[in-house]
Amino acid sequence: MSSKALTATKIVKPVVSGNAEDARRAVLATYKQLQRMTPKLWWDYELHDIPLPLLREMFKNEYVKHKHLQDIRVIDRKVEEAKQHMNSMNYNFYTSPMIRNYLLGENIEAKPKDFLSRFLESKD
Repeated sequence: MSSKALTATKIVKPVVSGNAEDARRAVLATYKQLQRMTPKLWWDYELHDIPLPLLREMFKNEYVKHKHLQDIRVIDRKVEEAKQHMNSMNYNFYTSPMIRNYLLGENIEAKPKDFLSRFLESKD
């Protein structure tokens, strides 16, 4: 019985992409769509202090960060998450500080690494 269940889990097919090439096409299409949206986002979120080519590079780095993924289901999930984020940015559900915090890490304090610093941090 367990061997049947084991073989059944091995042949699970991805929901969206049928193979790695379909997943690759979906990633590239989402990336191109984001790059086309970038000037509008740059203007709408008033990110004028960041040059537009640098903003494009930041978005590219977010994609390159996940280039090691091989599982098609995980890739499909990341593509859908990116589409949801793009939709939220397009309809201005995010604010400018939220975009800045995500891309630049502004307003995020580094957590203490050693014991004494962590101890003193918790004594506020």
